[in-house]
Amino acid sequence: MQTRVSSYPGWDEIAVSGEITSADIAPLEEILQRFLTVGRYHVIIDMSGLIYIGSAGLSLFIRYTNALRRWDRGDLYLADLSGPIQKLLQIAGLVSEEHSQFSIYPSLAAAREAVQRQAKS
Repeated sequence: MQTRVSSYPGWDEIAVSGEITSADIAPLEEILQRFLTVGRYHVIIDMSGLIYIGSAGLSLFIRYTNALRRWDRGDLYLADLSGPIQKLLQIAGLVSEEHSQFSIYPSLAAAREAVQRQAKS
């Protein structure tokens, strides 16, 4: 897994590529924890380069989505998911037509637009 972090006024982005497995999840968790610690509660995960996510990655996204949303402080915005990743979220019961555990956007541009609206409110 490779990550690239970019910070903007009011939000941060993490571009993730490759595979998220239990063996290499620690750096991503450290980044997310650092954001929480310093009060950066709006985080976009650019998943355009992600080809696989295991159960440890799903668990990490659930935990940090809940932590960032606590007391309506922010959110974890998932952007540009591939078809197989979307299917995995559906199979895991995290996304359906009726509900979604995550804030999911079809593109990085759409996620940026949403986070800019939310960060201002």
